[in-house]
Amino acid sequence: MTLTREQISVRLREVALFQGLGQEDLSEILRISEAVRIDPGEYVFEEGERGDHFFVIVHGSIELRKATGDGYKKLAVLRAGQAFGEMALLNQTPRSASALALEDTYLLSVSRAAFSRMLGGDTLSVRLLKNLSKALWATSVRLATQQQARSGTATDTGHETLSEFNRLLRARLLPRVTPRVSGYDIAASTLAPRQGSGGTSWDWFVLADGRPAFAVTRAVRDDLFSAQRLAAVRLLLRSEAAEPHANLGALLTRVSRALRAGWIEGLSGSVAVAVVALADGAAEWVEAGPVTGTIVRAGGTAEDLGAHAPPVGADPDGAYQSRMIVLGNRDRIVVVTGTHPDAAPAVSAAVAAHDGAASRDVLQALLARLEPEPATGGEASDVSAALVTRVTPPRINPR
Repeated sequence: MTLTREQISVRLREVALFQGLGQEDLSEILRISEAVRIDPGEYVFEEGERGDHFFVIVHGSIELRKATGDGYKKLAVLRAGQAFGEMALLNQTPRSASALALEDTYLLSVSRAAFSRMLGGDTLSVRLLKNLSKALWATSVRLATQQQARSGTATDTGHETLSEFNRLLRARLLPRVTPRVSGYDIAASTLAPRQGSGGTSWDWFVLADGRPAFAVTRAVRDDLFSAQRLAAVRLLLRSEAAEPHANLGALLTRVSRALRAGWIEGLSGSVAVAVVALADGAAEWVEAGPVTGTIVRAGGTAEDLGAHAPPVGADPDGAYQSRMIVLGNRDRIVVVTGTHPDAAPAVSAAVAAHDGAASRDVLQALLARLEPEPATGGEASDVSAALVTRVTPPRINPR
């Protein structure tokens, strides 16, 4: 069988890893690829072998199978336009399953060494992706097996498995507790539907000047690497927070430029971020990308904090400006990922309906308002949010 270059490019465009790449990028991948023909019944690789190549099916079909005590278990059947062995591009980990050709099959093979050279060598993003991909590799077969058990058939898990990868990795990013800060009542949470994308998170850390800070993040694009992008921004935020900066705007500018310094087209991506730093009676706020920020005063008035700045990583030369907010007793700052059409009024309504309640209760009520009702057919999506309430101690009049 003879396929044209354009026909092969079409197959590359169908691969999840290469979605969003332009023709120039695909041509570069094609340049470093080798054509491989596999006979029926022949193994491309076997379970336990060290992986150093990634494969795209141009024609034919591949069965992924895992050894059991009395034979093997079929995990999936992959066909033209699908890819396998992608973990080998970042880490030379042992193959977690065997790949068997079911018919005459034509593959494109990309070596780990060639792919690494194409990405520009040992950059920051490549090092991060190598470390993070280990977590994905360790769970890939387990997730596929769970999906098979739920469906009762051995089918390709596709997008569902990739989303579960993101959800699993994101779960490891979320803090286990919310710290206590004198003068404030704080709550933070992530609404994580079972079929959500795993593309949002929250975190807290301490700045070099001693102020506690809270961040909510959301990957602008949901795909195979969305959770890794969250992890990269989390790592950069924590690293930069340990260094002195003039303000939060300067810190976020450093994070954005560091993200761009290790940028890999097709793998890297921008991330929406909002950060709130707390001091005695005041908060510092900075925002980048689609994040809803609202301050609700004790009297009920509300103010939108959004500056409509681009997400981190979107502009190589972008700079961010922070602002200081004076907080009185029972003033609240609410941060929600995304630009949900009902977010701003939902924030005000949730606060008004629970006036005097603890931040945790108000946040739970807010997330309940933002969660789509099953009857409406709304698409489940991840939402991360933080709510900060200024709490001043009551004055004691001396007798």
